[in-house]
Amino acid sequence: MHEKGRILINKAIKNGEVIGLDKSCEYLPCHEKLEDCTFCYCLFYPCNDPQTGGYEKLHSRTGKPIWACSSCIFAHKTKNAKKILKGLIKLNLDFNLISREDLLKLRLEILDEESD
Repeated sequence: MHEKGRILINKAIKNGEVIGLDKSCEYLPCHEKLEDCTFCYCLFYPCNDPQTGGYEKLHSRTGKPIWACSSCIFAHKTKNAKKILKGLIKLNLDFNLISREDLLKLRLEILDEESD
């Protein structure tokens, strides 16, 4: 993950709250139906799970497969951003110490809650 993403996520963990829309962002809107920018840099990338809107495509320059997530709003829904943040705080107060396995497990737990 980009270092700026790690910094933003650790800031959210420290503050204990989601940030909502960042109306000052030059890339807004980056996703349709965007509600929250706390996880601008997706902590699950690549999740390789199409159920949230992502898909595999070929990179325009290299021709190699990459995970495209511009259609995914999972982490950008306010209710999910709050659940993600709560889960991160339970896992560790430093995002850098949370394993990829634990992140993907958290993602699946939230998705399972949605389907109940």
